[in-house]
Amino acid sequence: MKRITHEDEIESAAIRALFNYWRSKCPEGGIPRRADIDPVEIPRLMPNLLIVNIEYEPFRVKYRLVGTRIVEMTGIEFTGKYLDEIALEDFEGPFQECYQTACETKSPIITRIKWRLSPDIVAEYDVCFLPLSDDGETANMALSLECYENLERDYTLFAGRAYRAGTKDSGS
Repeated sequence: MKRITHEDEIESAAIRALFNYWRSKCPEGGIPRRADIDPVEIPRLMPNLLIVNIEYEPFRVKYRLVGTRIVEMTGIEFTGKYLDEIALEDFEGPFQECYQTACETKSPIITRIKWRLSPDIVAEYDVCFLPLSDDGETANMALSLECYENLERDYTLFAGRAYRAGTKDSGS
């Protein structure tokens, strides 16, 4: 997990676009209000977006919006559920820690999440966590984007190897 301070630190074009959009909505020295974020302004990113509510004491994350691409990739519709209520099999990610750090420090966070594609293949994808506020001060929401470019590439490579291996085996 690392704090994002400049767009040059971001490899993913989609995450860079969301970071720049979020930053353009930041008041000087603050974080954007949820009302400042207009999905109509970022339609290309919508399928990979998450918007969450943040609760304190204890710290909990509740999903308000889960993009269609995320539902497709995970196979789970978790809008309206808490992070600690969903079990995402084969994920090895510090989601809770990233949301908490982004909200407590009021700074953007980017991390790479591991996803086990098979017993011997682990792929990775990038996620950013951007704090939001209702009152302009307390980070009680967050905007996130999951970028699956690396995962899709690795899965295609894995599937291609598995297919070729299956073809060889069936021809023996």
